[in-house]
Amino acid sequence: MNDFHRLAQFITCCWRLGEAGSDRIPTSHGILDSAIQQVLAESTVPSWVVNGLTFVDSRIGLQCIELPSILEWAQRAQLTSAPNPSYETTEVQVSQRLAAKLLASLGVDEDTAKEVGNRLKKYTDESRAALVSSNHALLEDY
Repeated sequence: MNDFHRLAQFITCCWRLGEAGSDRIPTSHGILDSAIQQVLAESTVPSWVVNGLTFVDSRIGLQCIELPSILEWAQRAQLTSAPNPSYETTEVQVSQRLAAKLLASLGVDEDTAKEVGNRLKKYTDESRAALVSSNHALLEDY
């Protein structure tokens, strides 16, 4: 199993085990990139996750270099659906039971996974709200 596949399992399965929120993972506007970076700074995640991700400031904002490949692997492994037509979200396909089993095979305990999932959802919600707010501010300037 390659690193992208493991990272796809980690992110997708943690998302599934998180308590609140949507089954849809945001895939556009750097929302997930920012959330992942915040989770890595605050949560206890395996070193192979931290070492497997690279973040850069680009002309379109913060980007995780590996995230497009991770999302592609998640889709290929049927962990997530194909992106919706606007390419803004993808839907998690795995059950909570399978997510827990896959994470156990990666050496990630369920409590850590739930914490990571909850934080991912919290930070994606915050990033989405900030994006909407900044878009409203831009429109008001016209």
